[in-house]
Amino acid sequence: MSFLKPKVYMPPAPPPPPPPVEAAEEDTQRAAALSEEAVKKARKRKGAGSTIVAGSGLAGGAAPTTGTGGTPTLLG
Repeated sequence: MSFLKPKVYMPPAPPPPPPPVEAAEEDTQRAAALSEEAVKKARKRKGAGSTIVAGSGLAGGAAPTTGTGGTPTLLG
């Protein structure tokens, strides 16, 4: 009953990938410099705690409260 089992063609396996090339010293130094710059920029970045909305309020006095009695939000 070979007519119930179709003939299956299996293509040959693809060749293995070439071995990885080691990074040059110049590339390693460049990556380290870019990494240090990214860390410095991340330190300078200000978060939500330094904004007026999430901060301590207006410079003159007490922070205005919303209808819920909490700190002011972006929605009022």
